[in-house]
Formats: sequence, structure tokens, C-alpha cells
Amino acid sequence: MNSKVKWITRSAAAIALIVVAQYTTAPLKQQLLTGSLVNLILALITLLFGWSVGAAAAVASPFIAYLLGINAQILVVPAIAAGNLIYVLVIAALTGKLKNKISNELVRNIVSVAVAAVCKFVLQYLLIVKWIAPSFLPEKAQAVMSVNFGVMQLITACIGGVLACVIYPLVRKGIKD
Repeated sequence: MNSKVKWITRSAAAIALIVVAQYTTAPLKQQLLTGSLVNLILALITLLFGWSVGAAAAVASPFIAYLLGINAQILVVPAIAAGNLIYVLVIAALTGKLKNKISNELVRNIVSVAVAAVCKFVLQYLLIVKWIAPSFLPEKAQAVMSVNFGVMQLITACIGGVLACVIYPLVRKGIKD
């Protein structure tokens, strides 16, 4: 199969998985569940297919979720996309850089995911909680953003990322190029 066709197919499937996860769990109003699932998918597709497929899903999925009514505030959608993107890029970069330094693949992937989770949290916290919310949103919405894009982002990125690291070897075996 043509490499461009593979990339488009993988990216579309990843975006679809994320949107389905958000769409089916959003009514439960459990950010811990929804966020962990989204981060699991982002981390897993990045580990499986690389940074470009992960980046496509990371950036596109928040905008699609907004169009479906899952994300309520358009002002924060670009910041969510930026946080997802940094998460994917750090995972991809660190797993590559640590390949010769940490021989155990699971440990290498978990270290990469942990650092990526911190980067995502810091970026989204600064963009959303410290800049966008105080500048553009009413006080009640600011309080919600502070909870949703505070430590909860770090927790869901870690949970989803670690789960992705655990299932990655199994899923990789089932994928044929």
C-alpha cells in the first residue's frame, strides 16, 4: 500500500477513535475517563505510527469535537490542540532519543509519556488557566477551566499514556504493514 494512503488511513482512524471515545463518554461527564481515553489513543498511535499520525489526530480531534458539541468553548480548542500536539511530539522525540540509553522498551516509553504529560499539563495550564480564561471568560467559566485544565490534565495524560505503554506491545503484534 502507498505510504501516503497508509498515513491518511491511520490518521483518519486515529481521529475517529478519539472522537468516538469523546462522544460516547462525554454524557457521563467524567473527565478522568474521557481524558484518559483520549490520551491513551494519542500515545498509542504515536508509539505505533510515529509523530505525524499522532500530530494529525492531536490537532484535528479537538476541532472536530467542538463541531460535534463536545468541547463547549471555542476559545480553548486551539490550546487543547497545542497541548495534545506537545504530548505527541515529546513522546515521539523522547522514545527515539532514549532508545540507546534505556534498553527496556516499557520503561523507555513510560519515561517518555511521563515527561510528555508534564509538558502537556504546563502548556495547557499556562494557555488556558492563566491566559485565555482570565482574559476572555466569565468567572464561572474560569473556575471550570481551572479544574479541567489544572492537575486533571496531568493525571489523565499519565493514566492514558501508561495504559498505552502497557498495551503497545500487544497491539504492535497485531498490526501488519
